Amino acid sequence: MNAGEPLTMNTNAIQPSYSPVTRRSFLKTGAIVTAGIASLSLPARAQVNKNSKLRIFQIGVGGIGGLQRGGLKGHPMVEWAGFCDVDRREIDKIKKEHANAWTMSDYREAFANKVADFDAVIVDIPDFHHAPAMMNALKHNKHIYAQKPLVHQLAELKMVRDGLAARPDSVTQMGNQRSCNRGRMMAVEILRKNQLGRPVAAYVWTGGVSRGHYFADALSPYTPAQPVPEYMNWDLWRGPLTAEIPYSEDLAPRRWRAFWETGGGQLADWGCHLLDLLYFAYDMPAPEAVITHTHKPSTTGHTSHNQSTITYPGGGKFARDKFVVQYNDDALVPSFAALGLPPIKPGANHTMVVCEEGTLLLQADGLPQIFRKGKEVDDEPMPETTPHNHWKDWADNCLGAKKHLWTPLTVGWRITEPALLAVKATRFPGQELRWDAANFRFTNHDKANKEILFRTYREGFAPPAVV
Repeated sequence: MNAGEPLTMNTNAIQPSYSPVTRRSFLKTGAIVTAGIASLSLPARAQVNKNSKLRIFQIGVGGIGGLQRGGLKGHPMVEWAGFCDVDRREIDKIKKEHANAWTMSDYREAFANKVADFDAVIVDIPDFHHAPAMMNALKHNKHIYAQKPLVHQLAELKMVRDGLAARPDSVTQMGNQRSCNRGRMMAVEILRKNQLGRPVAAYVWTGGVSRGHYFADALSPYTPAQPVPEYMNWDLWRGPLTAEIPYSEDLAPRRWRAFWETGGGQLADWGCHLLDLLYFAYDMPAPEAVITHTHKPSTTGHTSHNQSTITYPGGGKFARDKFVVQYNDDALVPSFAALGLPPIKPGANHTMVVCEEGTLLLQADGLPQIFRKGKEVDDEPMPETTPHNHWKDWADNCLGAKKHLWTPLTVGWRITEPALLAVKATRFPGQELRWDAANFRFTNHDKANKEILFRTYREGFAPPAVV
């Protein structure tokens, strides 16, 4: 892509070996349905629901999917209409729990054939599937709950932004459930009202990068191909990927986060849980530059020991002309002595905001710690907070309530933006990339524009346009 060319999605790719819904039949059926049911406004469609309940279609049943169902459990107006998973074991389990719901392995079938049967979509599938699934939901006028990070590619941020603008009545929420923790809401209010003065800089870090339940070791290659289990539809798991990635337990069902084509490493996985504090408190402007230092560029697997500097325009509500966020993985903490702070051993997954009159330190699931004049303060006034239920508030709003939602997707894509910038910059270690947020491109690096902005989608799996 040349510097002056607009972002375009090339959808020419190999034909999938298995596809119960062909691209032609999907588009034809989808057009008929859109003209009939999906063209109704969300409020109008709600009025024709037979039982006035919020009927939900969940894409991705296992893993984090159970957290969403648990969060909505007991809501009297929520009904599970259908479920989709490429793992037949998960489908068999969910059938036992929800005998009246329909099931499938290809979510595209729901948008082609069952679009009138549900009002909302929950997207709980790997990152590289998010944009196609969400854009299908927006195209068909559905409410959306989508996992973080919201998308996998920088260009997909623009898709989501424009799709949301075309569907202003869609009630949306990103899956950063920690936003409703009491400690996080308290920290937001402390920062929002400048209780510690204007913000000077922020330091954010995740945990270590090593093989475990969700991650492979840094820079891991794909392991040799293993036989595809009889319960797994590997072709549909690959979905929009054009590469013939071999099946491996290192990819499915859990460790896909560790690989460049399928996940975003620690920085993308935790970014929306850690950087969100800044967006809630300060309604952050778009980043204008990123530079990530790491010992080796990401290859098949994501690298580790990443130290990323994300620069924002400052002034006004910020104490300096530029507001700088240091975002690291591997529990790479700043020098607390250099910041005038006492010796601290905070551990993983923290956000620290240095302000003119003090510093706030917040663990992802904890209560805020306050430091003034180099010492921790025990009697800092803490604001009152209103309890929120991350999942049920979303459902209530889908049903017509007007509750505050911390992370509608109009905010969620903006929180995802700096996390993706930090991750994608690992392909160009030590090179500062100047980000043109209005046009979703880099102004000083043509190679980065060609290599780390977008992906080519496999035929039949590209995100649809929303108009």
